[in-house]
Amino acid sequence: MIEQIVQVYSQTKLEGTLTYPDQTKEKYPALLIIPGTGTLNRDGNDPKGKLELHLYKQLATFFSNLGFITLRYDKRGVGKSEGEHIRTGFWDLVDDAEVALDYLHTQSKIDSDTIFVLGHSEGSTLAPALYARKPFAGMILLAGGGEKLEEALNRQRRLALEQLQQSKGFKGKLIKWLHVIEKDEKKNKELMEKIKASNTDFIRIQGFFKFPAKWMREHLAYDLFEDLKKVKCPVLAITGDKDFQADASKLERLPEYVQGPVDIHTIEDMDHSMKEYKKPIDVSNFKKDYIANANKDIHPEAQVLLKKWVGYQLEGEVAHGK
Repeated sequence: MIEQIVQVYSQTKLEGTLTYPDQTKEKYPALLIIPGTGTLNRDGNDPKGKLELHLYKQLATFFSNLGFITLRYDKRGVGKSEGEHIRTGFWDLVDDAEVALDYLHTQSKIDSDTIFVLGHSEGSTLAPALYARKPFAGMILLAGGGEKLEEALNRQRRLALEQLQQSKGFKGKLIKWLHVIEKDEKKNKELMEKIKASNTDFIRIQGFFKFPAKWMREHLAYDLFEDLKKVKCPVLAITGDKDFQADASKLERLPEYVQGPVDIHTIEDMDHSMKEYKKPIDVSNFKKDYIANANKDIHPEAQVLLKKWVGYQLEGEVAHGK
């Protein structure tokens, strides 16, 4: 496997890593990896070391071993890419994915007819928006799909609040005495109203914390389902049943909208980072659990499904090493 640092240019310079399986063939299929929400870098790690998943590097290695050239990149204001992450909107992210896709089309070793796009988490929403602009050969949606950001955030909040309500002993009594649930609902409603009324890239919460208002406004306005109707390529969507950040049941919406063939799978004991997770979901400790599982490989069942699907799409060439 060969890795090469590359730069692509959107409204700002983005840096990424191009991974080759080798350079013995004339042409290769390619895969673009679109990352999820937040400031994780091209490898799936927080540049400050606070959260390391290794997921995007693992995916790049996995697909490179299947014979793909892969491209993963740092988002604006993350890692070695220029720009400000806090000022980056939904459509800026789509623009950046588009220039990354364009870059793959310029590479002489890549077969432009077999370029696939993989979106993880928020990337599963960005991928249909990208396809609506520039169709590609196949779409892989991991840890998300068929669900708008607002739905996902509301569910995450609800699960967190339900877990709080189930607290026992003095903590449970304190939550009730202080009306924590009711206050949270009120604060969230006020925040959403403030975001919708804003016209700046970010707003300040409690006079201090910066929140990416432009990003949220554009997500709220985006019609995911209209773009899903435009998707004519094959789609593979996989989410784990231990993934509290994405709702696996929403994958069932995809065949209602997507025009191409759709394969959907819910994997038992798989979390949002695509790793095996045997414990009950604990919303309050999810980051600790992600870190504890970081060095695990991608869930074995997910690997089987991914290999089988891409092999089928490429008529056995990838799966059988031809």
